[in-house]
This record gives sequence, C-alpha cells and structure tokens, in this order.
Amino acid sequence: MLYKTKKVLSLSLAMVLSASFVQPALAGVKYMPDVTAEMSDASFWADYHEGYHDVILTQEEIQAFNQDTFLADGTMVMDLKSGVATYNGVSKNAALYSSSTADAQYYLSWTYDEEGKKTDWAYFQEMLDNTQDPAAKESMPVRYGIAVNRTTVQVFPSDNFLLDDPADKDSDNMDLSAVPVNEPMLIYATSADGKFYQARIASCSGWVPVEDVALCENKEEWLSAWDLPSEDLLVVYGNKVYTDKSYETPNTSKRMLTTGTALEMVKDLKPDQMIGNRSAYHNYVVYLPVRNADGSYSKEMALIPETAKVHEGYLPLTMENIAVVSMQSLGDAYGWGGMLEVEDCSGMVRTIYSCFGLEVARNGNWQWNMNMEKIDMTNMSVEEKCMILDKMPMGSALCFTGHEMIYLGKVDGKYYVISAVGTIMSPDTGKRLNTRDVMINTLDVKRANGMTWLGALNKAFMPCYAKLGGKTYDFPETQWYREAVAYCLSKGILTNKEDGTFGINDTTTRGMVAQALWAAEGKPKTGTYCFYQDVGNAHPNRNGIIWAAQTGVMSGYDGNTFGANDAVTREQLAAILWRYAQYKGYDVSVGEETNILSYADAFAISEYAIPAMQWACDAGIIGGNDDGTLNPQGTAQKVHTAQMLMKLMKK
Repeated sequence: MLYKTKKVLSLSLAMVLSASFVQPALAGVKYMPDVTAEMSDASFWADYHEGYHDVILTQEEIQAFNQDTFLADGTMVMDLKSGVATYNGVSKNAALYSSSTADAQYYLSWTYDEEGKKTDWAYFQEMLDNTQDPAAKESMPVRYGIAVNRTTVQVFPSDNFLLDDPADKDSDNMDLSAVPVNEPMLIYATSADGKFYQARIASCSGWVPVEDVALCENKEEWLSAWDLPSEDLLVVYGNKVYTDKSYETPNTSKRMLTTGTALEMVKDLKPDQMIGNRSAYHNYVVYLPVRNADGSYSKEMALIPETAKVHEGYLPLTMENIAVVSMQSLGDAYGWGGMLEVEDCSGMVRTIYSCFGLEVARNGNWQWNMNMEKIDMTNMSVEEKCMILDKMPMGSALCFTGHEMIYLGKVDGKYYVISAVGTIMSPDTGKRLNTRDVMINTLDVKRANGMTWLGALNKAFMPCYAKLGGKTYDFPETQWYREAVAYCLSKGILTNKEDGTFGINDTTTRGMVAQALWAAEGKPKTGTYCFYQDVGNAHPNRNGIIWAAQTGVMSGYDGNTFGANDAVTREQLAAILWRYAQYKGYDVSVGEETNILSYADAFAISEYAIPAMQWACDAGIIGGNDDGTLNPQGTAQKVHTAQMLMKLMKK
C-alpha cells in the first residue's frame, strides 16, 4: 500500500522553495525526534499512500454505515431522531441520582477541588442533590435542544472541578465530550438550580450548561436546524473558524466554530440583501443558532469568509482529506472530554471523521464495536504488529489502554501517528512528561512506564472501512498463526523475546518446549538439582527441563546431556506432546488405527515417532503441508510450536 517515491514535481518544487525561502514561523517550532517540518503538511502523508484521491465511502454509504452504528451493541451512539417523545420524570430523577452516586464513588478517592484540596463526600453530595429536577412529573415531554455555543457534556451539573492533579486546573475530569455549535440534543431534565440540562447528544449523555442550549418549539423545528442533505450544509474542517466581531449583530458576533461544525447554508439571498450591515461578497452565508432571552431557539444569518477552512457539504471521504483534517489541530492543547475548547485523543478521532458525515463513537472501546474493519493486537508480537502496520491505510485508529491515535504512514522504517497526547516519557530526560499537545511522533516514543507505543498497541481499526454489502478494502489481515501466538502468550506458555518480538522465524529448541509445558502446568515447584551437565544454574529453561525430566515427558541424551539448545524437529515435537498427553491422562488411542501413508513422505518418519505422528495427525495437532507432505525431519519453527500447543491445550 505504501510507496516511497514521492512525486518528482512536488519534491522539486519543495526543494526550490526551501532553498529560496526560509519560513520564519518554523524556525522556532519544536518537533519530536525523527519528525520534520514537512511532516506537518497533509500532502506529505497523502503522497505516501496509493489511491489517496479515491473516495472510500459515498454519502449514501456513510448514512448506511451510521445506521449500522446506531444499531450496533456497545457503540453508545444514538439515532436522536428515533428518541421517544415522553418520559417518566420521577423515574428519571431516581435513575440520575443512582448513576451519579456511582460516579461520585468513582471520583471520590482520587480527585481534587479547584483549590487543590482532596474532594470529600460533602463536595459530591451538593452535586448529587443538584441532579434532581424539581419539576419532575411521571409524564413529561422530551425537549429538543440545539447547541448555540461550543460547549461540553459534563459528569455532574456543576461548575466544580474534578482535578486529577491538585496543582493543575487543566486536568479537570468533569467533562465528558465536546459539543460543537448546532449540535442537536434531547433534553430530559433540568438541574435543581436551573443552570444545567440533562441531555443526550448522539455520542453520550450528561449535563450541559443551559446558557449553551436553545430549545426548539417542536421536533420539526429541531430537525430543520441540522437534519439536512449534505449539499445544504457548510462544514468546518479547520481548527477554529470565527465570525467577525459586530456590534450591529451581537447574536452572531465572534462566534467560534470548531472542527466538524455543520451549518445550514443560505442559498436564496435577494439582490443586494444585507446581512446585518454588510453585503455578502466573498463570504458564505449561513444560519447560526441563537438562544433567545426566554431560552427558545431561533436562527440568524451570518457571514463566514471564503478564506475560512470550510467546505460546501461534507468533505469527500478520501485518505488525502483525512490527512488534511488531521493536521488542522497540530499544536493544540490536550483537552480531556473536550475541555479547554480542544479535544482529547478519542474525541479528536471522532471529530476528524465527523467532517465527512460519519457518526463515530465517543471513545476507543465504544468505537471498537462499530461494524468496520479491525484487528485485535492483544498479545501480538512486535514483528506481527509491524506486518500489519506495513499495510495499514492512513487514517486508521491505533489504540492502547488509555490512548488513541491516527496512523499516518511509514517513513524510513519508522511508523508515524498524530494524536492528542497527555503524557509520555521525555525523549530528552527519560522522565514522565505532561505533553498535553496534539503532535506527530513515531511509535518508538515511550509511555511513562517505559514501554514503547508500538509495544503497547492492542487495537487497530479503520473508522471508515464499513462492512457494507459489496464493499471490499485493502485492509491488512493477520497471519495464519495469529490465534496460536496470542493464545500461548496470553497463557504464558511461550514468551516474547526481550526486544518485544516473538521470533516468528526462530526454530524451537528442546529447552523451549520443556519450559512451555512446565508453564502450561502452572509452573509447579521443582527441585534445584539438575542431572544434565549442559543445563547450568543460569539457563533460562532450567526449571522446565527439571520438570520435564522428573515427569518423564522428556529425557536427555546419553552422557548426561539434555541438548537444551538443540533444534526440535516436527516429529520430535509430536513425540514430546504425545508423551505429555499421556502424562495428562488424555486418550491417545485415537491414533492407533490412523493411516498416515497418504502423506508423500510418510516413510521418512522415524520408527519411534510413528505412534506419536499417527496420534498428532488424527487429533489435529499437526497437519500436512500444501504439497501433501508432513516434513517430519524439518525443524519446528516457534510459530508451529505455538499452533501445536494451542491445539493440544484446547482439546
């Protein structure tokens, strides 16, 4: 999928420009190791991927994908149009108090207030009491809201802080998700103090400040604000777009429109029609939502200059455009739950794809449940991950516990991502560093615990590779041994090497097999004495070899040696596993009548190994090659050993 030859014309032009014009703005910009200034340009990454201009999903396919996401279990994404019209306010109060109490118990042990003092129950009790709607009745109408300001959904109806660092007010955990201007929401309750609405946006639910929401008169008016064809919308793909300041039109003055904001375009202007006190030349004309004095919704026309990073309709879903949108927030702060008017890591992924009309779930765990192409990298060795990344399309989401990033590509043997980063291990000092920054870096960067991001990866998926009828993608597939390696690593039967690689092409040694079977038994205690002269106290497989000898599963050679580092053949491995099966009390009689003469090299099997090979073939522990051979004298690679061990252990 990747190719390293960049367009000659583009490269030549870039060289000419760099030689003739030094950009002062970049002179003092700091980059992570192996990151260069040109990497901040979307075209740099687009040129590394074939088919970067190709449309991945049409708008019709995107809408179908969104419907799948609404219906899928675990995405938490809701089709707001399908919401019920009424609800039980009394039951809602009870449910809110119960769920908020659980939230308070979670945050109590590790959060701090605005003054940096440890929170206590009284701190939370005030917020719990505020969740109760004083106007609650058994039957209440759902209200329909539109966000008039860029705001956030919160955990509690409060202006309090939930700091994880008592000395840092930018580490607030009160926020759950960003809400752009014109975002629709369902309103269920009002806080006791009247300052917050309990609301449901498409991706999650929580509390939103009343001042940031306008209430529509009915569902029809609500739908008219946002449920529009793509061609009727103006979509913001830049970082932040502002309307100009105006004293004449204060309701639309200096309004901040963040990435993913979608507004209705005005297409029926009259000749010489004024927008406030201005004409519309060189501007887009849109409707902005307005909150009236009584809290009701209305809309007013506003101007957005043609130079703004906006697009008529949702952007065409191409890898090139994914790169363009991804680069818009470089250098932004990291904002947990959308605080600070910026995004956190998974919020950034959701926001990027919203520019194409996609409804992506709020966080990585929920996104994983979407009906899309994905790969579970749990217990995947480093070289397996590299095989996947070598074929991974740009725009894929890569995850490990606590972080999510957008994959950019591979350059000079290194894998690059962009994300909103909270903390890393400093590449300069080796200490924990609160980066809190949207940045590009390689997967060589280390977490605060010392593990590389590459080593920590456990999930990979493409948010726009929807599993729709008739759709196929060039998405990487796992290797045939993926399940077996993951099984053995998860059970501790086999282990990765010190560099994080499994040793896919490594041969299996006798000591390795002994160690694996000992581990499969739960690593029982063994004596310290070892009969074999070639197994010293420091040998990594010593315990396994002692156990294997004591149980009779394996034995050494003449001359008091075990041959711990000797390679194991396929027939030797079958014989060892056959003896282990007998040790475990398994029925091995299934192989006694098995005819293996159909294999072309059956007569190459050593006489001692024939019963074991018969059993292994009949039990499905070992299989023939595509050419109809068993290759009994061939050495067993580590991946073959993993496959045979898994099949035996699952019997």
